[in-house]
Amino acid sequence: QQQQQQQQQQQQQQQQVRAQSEQPAKRVKSEPFEEQEGKPKPQLVATETAPELSGTKRQRQLQQPATGLSNLPTPARTAAAAAATSSKRSPSAPAPTKVQRGGEVGGVGKKFAWALSEVRDLLEAIVDVEGVSELLDRFPECVLIGGIAARREVVSALLGDHGVAVAAAKQLVAPNLRQPLVLELRAGSEDVGSLDGPDAQAWLQGVAQAMGQALGQRLKLDPFRLRLSSAGSASLDVVELPDACSQAQLTTKADEINTRHLGSPSNLLVCLEPGSPMDLCLHYDSQLCRTMLLGEAAVEGRTASAPLHGRAAAIALEQRFASLCTERAPQWLSALERLETRLTRAQAEAREVLQRESSDEVLRRARAVGTSFGRALEKVINGAPGCTAGALTLEEELTEYATSAAKGMCGSGTVLSAQDASSSAVDLFANFGSVEGYAKYLKDEVHVPCADMKLNGGAAWQRLLAEVEVAMRLAHPPAEELSALMLNAIRAGGTGVHGHVRWEDVASKLMLGIAFEPLRRRISYVASRVIWVLKNQKAAVSEWMSQLSDGPTARLYSPLFSEHLQMLRAYPLVRDLVFAAFDRAVSVVGEAVFKSLQGTLTAACINPAIMLRAGTEPSLDPRKPRAPPTGDSKSDRAAAARARVSAEMRRRNSDAGSGGLPVQLLDRVFEPKDGAQMLPFVEVKLRNAFSVLAGILSNQAFAFSDTSLATLIRRQIDEAMSQIEGTAEQKAVLSARHQELDSVVQQVEQRLGGVRRCTTVLRNAQP
Repeated sequence: QQQQQQQQQQQQQQQQVRAQSEQPAKRVKSEPFEEQEGKPKPQLVATETAPELSGTKRQRQLQQPATGLSNLPTPARTAAAAAATSSKRSPSAPAPTKVQRGGEVGGVGKKFAWALSEVRDLLEAIVDVEGVSELLDRFPECVLIGGIAARREVVSALLGDHGVAVAAAKQLVAPNLRQPLVLELRAGSEDVGSLDGPDAQAWLQGVAQAMGQALGQRLKLDPFRLRLSSAGSASLDVVELPDACSQAQLTTKADEINTRHLGSPSNLLVCLEPGSPMDLCLHYDSQLCRTMLLGEAAVEGRTASAPLHGRAAAIALEQRFASLCTERAPQWLSALERLETRLTRAQAEAREVLQRESSDEVLRRARAVGTSFGRALEKVINGAPGCTAGALTLEEELTEYATSAAKGMCGSGTVLSAQDASSSAVDLFANFGSVEGYAKYLKDEVHVPCADMKLNGGAAWQRLLAEVEVAMRLAHPPAEELSALMLNAIRAGGTGVHGHVRWEDVASKLMLGIAFEPLRRRISYVASRVIWVLKNQKAAVSEWMSQLSDGPTARLYSPLFSEHLQMLRAYPLVRDLVFAAFDRAVSVVGEAVFKSLQGTLTAACINPAIMLRAGTEPSLDPRKPRAPPTGDSKSDRAAAARARVSAEMRRRNSDAGSGGLPVQLLDRVFEPKDGAQMLPFVEVKLRNAFSVLAGILSNQAFAFSDTSLATLIRRQIDEAMSQIEGTAEQKAVLSARHQELDSVVQQVEQRLGGVRRCTTVLRNAQP
C-alpha cells in the first residue's frame, strides 16, 4: 500500500500532455530597424560561444546523458489549452543538464523567448491595426538549411538530450512537409515521466497528431506554428522548410516560401552542411551577415575551428537568438510606443464620437440644426442673390408638380389625401389638354410675371400666388349638372320638416350640388401646390447655407449656418429628422389653407343668399357730415326712422338683395309645374352665384397662401423643430448605433491594453 501511495503521489506531480498548434495569417517580413538604420549586423561564430566537442555524430549520440524525469519535454499543447493559459505563460527555471547553457545569456534568451510568445499572441489578436503586421515581421526566426539528418540532429538537440527528443525530431522534420513549420521552443519545468511511460508515448502521439495537419504533397504558403515547452529545451523560434524549397528546380510556391523566410532580413539563416545549403544561404545573404554556420558547414574554409554538433550547437544557436532579441528590443519598444500613441488618440476619438452620437445629443443637435434651417428659409424667401438650386421655369415647375401628384407625393395626412391632390391636378390640366397647354395659357393669355425665368425662393413663391389665384378663378360649374337642373330641382322640392319647401331652399340645394365639388377640387389643387412648393425649398435653403462658409457674405450672417449645414451633410439621421420636421410644418400650414377655403365654400353653398345679399351701409364714420335734422320733435324722428326701414326693405327685396332669385320667387312655395318657366332664371342666378363664390375663394386663396408662409417661418417651423423626437425606427437606429460605437470604444481599449501589456513584457525581458 505504501508503494502504491508513493506511485500515486509521483503520478500527481507529473504534468498532463499538452499540444498547441496554430496557423496565423500569411505575413511578408519587412526590414528590421537595425538594418534600415544602417547599423552593423551582429555575427556570432559558433566556435567562439561554445566549448569544443569532438567525435563522430554516432559517438556524440552515445555520449548523451541518460534520460531522466528532470530533462524530459512537456507535450505539445493544444490550441484550446493555449487559449485558456495564454495569459499565465511565464518563464520557469530550466532543469539542470550536463552541458552548461552559457550562464546569463541562457536566462536572457529564455525570458525573451517567453516574452515573444506572449507578445506575438497579443499582437496577432489585433493584426488588422496599422503597423502591427510590420512589427510581427521584425521578430527573428532561425531558418534551418541542410539535409534531413542534420536538421533532425539540431532539432533533437534543441528539444533536449533524451530519447523522446530524438523521436520527436523525426516527426517534426518530416520529408513530406507541405508548408513551413515554425517551432516555438520554450524552456519550462514540465516533464513527462520516464521514457517508456505512458505520458511520453502520449506526448509523441500528440506531436504526431499535430504534425498531421502539416504533412502532404501540395505546398501551402501559410506557415504552420507549433509551440513546445519542455524541461531542458532551448528557447528560440525555429523554421523548418519543406524539402521542395531546397531543390534545384523551384516551383512558384517554393520560390515564394524561400523569399518570405530566407529573404527576410529579420531572420537568421542556420546553415548545417556545405554544398547546396551554403549556396542557398549565399543566394539570399551574399555577405553571410545574418547566416550562422553549424555542423559540417562550420569547418568549411575554417581549418582552425571545430564543427558544432548536438547540445553545443543548440547552445550557440540560442545565444545568437538571444543576442538578436537584445539588440532589436529597443526598436520593438519604439514601434510599440508609436502604436500606443496612435491607439490612445483613436481611443479619445472613439469616446468623443460615442458621446456625440448618443440619442440625447443627436436629438439636441437636430433641433438646433432645424432652427437654423428655418432662419435660412426666411432669408431665402426674402431674396438670396446667386442661389440657383431648385430654380425652375413655370412650365418646368408645373410639369414636376404633375409628376409628383401622379406618384401620390402631394397629399397631407387625412385632410388632403394624395388621391384628391392628383385628381384636382388632372381636372385642371384636362381643360387645356395637358400641363404644357396650361403653362402656355398662363404665359400667353394671363401673362403671369416671370413665367419663362428660372426662379426659386421668394420669387418663385410670388409667381405661385399669381398662378393659384388664376386656377381658382378658372373654376366653372360642370355641364352635366346644368343639363340635369330640372330633375335636381324636382328632387329638391316637396315637403320638409317645416312644411312646404320654398324656392330659396331649392336654390341652396342646387347651389350645393353644382358648386361644391368643382370648387373643392380647385381648393385641393391650391393647397397641394402650396405644400409642394414649400417642401421643394430645401435645396435652395441648403445651397444658400453652403455659400456662407467663405466669401464676403460669411461675415454678414451667423457662423452657425455653415456649421449646421455640415451636420446636415455628415449625419444622415440628423438630416432625416430635420427634413421630416420641416415637411410636417409645411403640411400644417397647407392643411390650414385647405380648411379655411373649404369653410368659406361650405358656408356659401349652404346659404348662397347670405353671400349674394347686398350689405347695409351704416354711417359710422364720425368725420362724415350728417344730414341736418328736419325737426327736433318726436314725430319727426319717428318719421325718419320709418323712412330708413322702408328703404332697407326695398333694398333687400330688390334683385341685388334677393340672394340671386327673381323677386317673384321670393317667399314662394316650390311648385314643379313652375319649374320649366322659372328654371332659366334660376340657372342664370346660379351661374352668377358660382362666379361670385369663385372670385371670393380666389382672393382668399391668395391671402391665405401668403399668410401661410409667414405662419410657417415665424411659428410652425420652430414648433416642429422643438418637438423632434424621432420615430420608433429612428430610435432603434440610434440605439443600435450607440451600441456599435460602444463596442468600438471597448475594442480600442482592449487593443490599447494589449499594446501596453506587450511593452511591459518586453521591458521586463530586457537584461
